[in-house]
Amino acid sequence: MKKSHWRHLKNKWVVAGLVVLAIIIIFVARSGGSASKFETAMATVGNVSETVGITGTISPVGKADLAFEKSGVISRIFVKVGDTVKNGDPIAELDSAGDRAALASAEATLADLSRNLTPEEFAVQKSALESAKRDALNASHDALVKAENALFNYTDAFFTNPQSSNPTLSIRADSSQIQSELNLARVKITVLLDVWSDSLIGVTADDAVALIAKASANLSTIKDFMNRLSTVVSALLPGNSGLTQATVNAYVTTMNSGLSALNGAIDAVTASQTALFAAQSNYDLKLAGNSAQSIAAQSAKVAGARASLAQDMIVSPIDGIVTRVDPYVGEFAAAGQSGFAVQNDSFKIEARVPEADIAKVAIGNIASSTLDAYGAYVDFPARVVMIDPAETVIEGVPTYKVTLVFLQPDMRIRSGMTANLDIRTNERYNVLYIPYRAVVDDNGAKTVRVVEAGGQSYSSMPVVTGLKGSEGTIEIVSGLSEGDRVVTYVK
Repeated sequence: MKKSHWRHLKNKWVVAGLVVLAIIIIFVARSGGSASKFETAMATVGNVSETVGITGTISPVGKADLAFEKSGVISRIFVKVGDTVKNGDPIAELDSAGDRAALASAEATLADLSRNLTPEEFAVQKSALESAKRDALNASHDALVKAENALFNYTDAFFTNPQSSNPTLSIRADSSQIQSELNLARVKITVLLDVWSDSLIGVTADDAVALIAKASANLSTIKDFMNRLSTVVSALLPGNSGLTQATVNAYVTTMNSGLSALNGAIDAVTASQTALFAAQSNYDLKLAGNSAQSIAAQSAKVAGARASLAQDMIVSPIDGIVTRVDPYVGEFAAAGQSGFAVQNDSFKIEARVPEADIAKVAIGNIASSTLDAYGAYVDFPARVVMIDPAETVIEGVPTYKVTLVFLQPDMRIRSGMTANLDIRTNERYNVLYIPYRAVVDDNGAKTVRVVEAGGQSYSSMPVVTGLKGSEGTIEIVSGLSEGDRVVTYVK
């Protein structure tokens, strides 16, 4: 009996041991399975987008700071801040009375040149020229007489035998060389007077131009001689000349009287010569009348006068809104000093793209933008319109300015606002893609771990990848099919 009881008890412990062993085996099996579990994702057909995220500042597309091209007093201001203007609308104007008068005069002269002279007008101009010639001829004769008077009655008082071939200076000079030079100069003056006198014999008014020019040259030569003589006379002193002070004073007076008489002749010749040149020029201008050259020259003067008048006015170079009007009517405005500003209602975004991303960005790329003023959920679409070729180094990093414009006008957009941009630099449509973290890069060879049937294991599969998306996805060009599951993470 005892033996049979022990056998039954022994069987109970065996059964219990077997149960515990089975539980352990199941637990270990389950624990081992959990350790080998993995996360997966499905290869899906859709769009893959690459974007570059940057921050930029909004400014007007068109903005103009305006200033007058020349200085003047402001006579009118046509706008105030907030006014809407069109391209070419007046902004402000300087006092232009003088420029308007100059333009009217130039236009009148052009109109006069553009027509033929009437016989009466031509006769008037010809008569004026003939009168000027006669006056010049008379002035030439009179100049000779006045020059001889200045020499014979005044300067010759300082010479012995002054009008001979051997005149001698009778007053003391600082050196014998100066005395010899003055003696020789007086001989030349005698010859000059003889030649001048002969040139006036038998002349007519037609010779007036040459005669008045010769008279001017002769008077200049005589004055040079008299100035040199005057220097000697002015240097006389009672102590070194042997003359009394009264005599010295009388000599100085005589010399000054001679110079005064000669200067009168010079003034008369100069006035007559100027009048003759003016009469001749006016006659030639009238005679030329409507010649192409004279009309072209006067047309250029008219154009210059119009340009000068145009500088009195500031006009808006763009359509937009007036944002600044600083000066007042009656205030003096300096040339180039900005006092007015206009900006249009179209805005642009200027942003800096680091060199690591600039190769991705191209003109025409579309961007989504959000403005800090309106939050992250209000999109203001924009387009890239310009990329600066030159870099700007910011904190040691080369960056490139990229300019975008908004696709639609929006009254909420303001100059100076901050824009957060996501530029879509590349996109693939209806392609197969998986999460980027599912791709294993082994020295340039791309593989993925494809989950096998039953979902309990996986195997490595080479793939060819395409565009890497900014949302953590990557295009699969070959190696997978839609619906394939790939391992993204092994626990």
